[in-house]
Amino acid sequence: MTTKVVQKFKNFGLLALFVLSIISCEKEIESIGVNLIDNNVFNKDVFVTEVTSENVNIDRVPTNGNSQYLLGVYSDNEFGTLKASIATQLILPTTGETYANGYGTNTTIDSVLINIPYQTTVEDDYSDGKPKFSIDSVFGNKETSFKLSVYELKTFLNTLDPNDPSKTAVYYSDKVFQKGDIPLYSGDFKVNPNDTVAYIKRYDFDGTTVVKTDTIKETDSKPTIKIPLNKALIKQIFVDNAANTEFSSIDNFTHYFRGLYIEAETSTNDNAHLVSLSMTNAKMTIYYSKTVDETADQDLDGNGTKGETGVRTSHNYAFLFGNLKANYFDRSYTNSKQSGADRLYVQGAAGSLATIDLFVGQNLSELQNKNWLINDANLTFYVDQNASSDIAPEQLMIYNYQENSQITDMITEGTSVVGGYLEYDDDGKPYKYVFKITDYISELLKSDEPLDLVKLGIKVYNNPTDAPVSVSDLIVREVSWTPKGVVLYNHNASAAEKRVKLEISYTELNK
Repeated sequence: MTTKVVQKFKNFGLLALFVLSIISCEKEIESIGVNLIDNNVFNKDVFVTEVTSENVNIDRVPTNGNSQYLLGVYSDNEFGTLKASIATQLILPTTGETYANGYGTNTTIDSVLINIPYQTTVEDDYSDGKPKFSIDSVFGNKETSFKLSVYELKTFLNTLDPNDPSKTAVYYSDKVFQKGDIPLYSGDFKVNPNDTVAYIKRYDFDGTTVVKTDTIKETDSKPTIKIPLNKALIKQIFVDNAANTEFSSIDNFTHYFRGLYIEAETSTNDNAHLVSLSMTNAKMTIYYSKTVDETADQDLDGNGTKGETGVRTSHNYAFLFGNLKANYFDRSYTNSKQSGADRLYVQGAAGSLATIDLFVGQNLSELQNKNWLINDANLTFYVDQNASSDIAPEQLMIYNYQENSQITDMITEGTSVVGGYLEYDDDGKPYKYVFKITDYISELLKSDEPLDLVKLGIKVYNNPTDAPVSVSDLIVREVSWTPKGVVLYNHNASAAEKRVKLEISYTELNK
């Protein structure tokens, strides 16, 4: 280092200065370093560029094969009304041959229940010695009921696409399903975190005398949706012809009984609620009793049931919901406010998204020729806190809308770094979403082989399907079951400091 300093100054006759520098070498070297970085080589600055944004309505999304299904009715003044119904196949409880053995003699149908587990959290309250549960993923007013009806599904659900059997069939949210004329059940419904037990009355062969009452509880004791079906209609469909060929195989059965259609409609008003369900272990169970007329050492029905002569025995057949399920979303924007020129409406479940054009009014080629090292690039959206909707999603997603693909940062940095998480103000109100897209902007502005400028999209993030699973997983999936939505300020000047903007922190390398 001493040699370099001597070489630098020997032609100027400043040897005395050099000697002085040796005396305070450490201090002088520190000062020279600061001057070089701050003044001669680098220039740090922040560049804020205008963007434009607009709303795009989502006409439909795929709904079969998802991890979540919506059921219920939700409405608010910002997003209008959403009604969500479910179509599902049923699976024979055992092989067709066993079921075809029938229900025995002097049979009575005690009860028929649809059982759909809620997604729940155990609360830290054992005051009475029993666990308490809260129901997760409920949107809207839990205290207002909606009308719930169950029909026989008349639309056959194909596993393969009828137009191209090499592909799996896709059922979109606007698919209208055919249903039977007479409901198997119809009544008002609202979620119930205490619905953990079913009481099944067991009847004598006369169908009116109660022999006993069984207490039925799930093994994990969690609450479930319990929907009682019309026993007479179920007997006609499932019991009276159980020995026929319709129940001889799974294929025959799915063509004979195509499934259930669980329909949600408005009851007293639209101010009800939606519940998100995984549908895992959902089932329809036929509880029945019969008279045992054989000796106790004989297998009575092929299921290992034994009993004494003349004794009433209790049984059930459980039809699990099949893998093929789909949602139908009935949307109405009649009472919504989605017309404001200075707002963006972002909602999932076939709702709406926002598109973004960056560097509006900028000469991109000129920016690409600048010798910038991008330190940080943030795209910020502010929440309209005056909007009446209170179902803001916890996270939004940014992606390449033009090519329906992941942006660079989602692959290089991951979801947690890119962000898009809802941030709150000091009063605990939803405030803003910030996306860190540093790598994308760096690739866009680099001088050699820069990226082409594309339209970006902002949508509700669905976990886990929106996250790429590998560096080659670039396609953004269309699925969206999250009904949450948020009203954001767009690019208009009327939003003042809350208008959407792109802020780039960079270091300029002086040439």
